[in-house]
Amino acid sequence: REEGYLTSLDSAIGDGDHGITMRVGFNAIKNKVSGLADGVGIDAVLREAGLAFMGATGGAIGVLLGKMLMAAGGAMKGQQHIGAAEFRTLMSSMETALVAAGKAKPGDKTLLDAVHTANQALAAEPPQDLLTALRIASMGARRGAESTAQMLARVGRSSRLGDRALGHPDPGATSFAIILRAMAEWIEKQSSSES
Repeated sequence: REEGYLTSLDSAIGDGDHGITMRVGFNAIKNKVSGLADGVGIDAVLREAGLAFMGATGGAIGVLLGKMLMAAGGAMKGQQHIGAAEFRTLMSSMETALVAAGKAKPGDKTLLDAVHTANQALAAEPPQDLLTALRIASMGARRGAESTAQMLARVGRSSRLGDRALGHPDPGATSFAIILRAMAEWIEKQSSSES
């Protein structure tokens, strides 16, 4: 649904393929996860999702998002359920993996800006349930992604553009905000169908 929008963002400050990459990567995740055996753990689902995304995509986002998903899987080892507390742990592990893999800092106009702001929002307002956690993280990530429009890029392809990158949000940060929003929408739909 967001492929064209993400591609247009990337066309302004990157190589114009981010929307396509996200579609390809998430199709690979869908195919991989749908083929897993029933009863496989949350950790294995996330790890396999990360491997599938990395295997299907190229460029920095493939490695970064893949490693984030794999780190989330590691953080969920032995968990049978994801509630608010587990989600906070999962998100924290994703940020740690992203910092290690990407060498960026908050404020560098990257995916990290959305992830970091989402984690800050969760820490400031610790949620009691998963849907609330997703809503808080989603809104935080969106604020983080939007804030990248006013940042100079310090790493990645757009760092070569200097002032010309101003006014354009980072595509990776925007993607992450969209992912969290989609997760929140899905959980909300599940909750309303159960009531």
